[in-house]
Amino acid sequence: MTSKSLLKTIVLPPSSGGQATATLIFAHGLGDTGAGWYDVAQMLSRRPALKHVRFILPNSPVQPVSLNMGMKMPSWFDITSLDDVSGSEDEAGLRQSADSIKALVDAEVDGSGSGLDGKGIPSDRVVVGGFSQGGAVSLLAGLTHSPPVAGIIALSTWLPLRAKLIAPYLAKDADQVPVFMGHGTADPVVRHEFGSRSAKFLRAGDGGVWSEDYPGMPHSACPEEIEHVGEFLEKIVPAQ
Repeated sequence: MTSKSLLKTIVLPPSSGGQATATLIFAHGLGDTGAGWYDVAQMLSRRPALKHVRFILPNSPVQPVSLNMGMKMPSWFDITSLDDVSGSEDEAGLRQSADSIKALVDAEVDGSGSGLDGKGIPSDRVVVGGFSQGGAVSLLAGLTHSPPVAGIIALSTWLPLRAKLIAPYLAKDADQVPVFMGHGTADPVVRHEFGSRSAKFLRAGDGGVWSEDYPGMPHSACPEEIEHVGEFLEKIVPAQ
């Protein structure tokens, strides 16, 4: 896939000033843009053990959202209700956006990504992640990408298309991708129970799932959660 077909992104190069040896691709939530997570990417990049990581913050398409009375906004896929996020899923939209995230992974691997100049990063050194709607897409993309990615970061989100696409993945004998899931207990948008059920579903496949609950946190992120994200990254893509 050529660079012209890739999502528009914000790229934060390694704070070391050297060549990146790992990448985090992180997808924003509904109505947001990649710029909304730039400060978090900067905080993570300043960690002494993550100075080799480059951060890719993609922007979703702008499209009508049923939940928003059909008005157009940045969205990875259509959502009709937040009462039961898996009740009526936009499978086509989920698949399309997951493929877009996979294309970014592939660009890292073959070295065609912005700023790589042909120097690829192996898929097992590429992490995908996201918040809310972006987290759902990243779980789908990360769990189904071949070859496997290094890990997945899923914040305030849920696991989409479980029965159709994810269950067959969990049934495979191959080692499963490490996953970090974080969720606030007071989330009024994507209810905490959706995240808990998703983590339980992934654990049923004997996967390496680290999940954390953040008491009182709404549909947001907190310093403790970002610290846990940093620790997860240090573990799965350590400096070489």
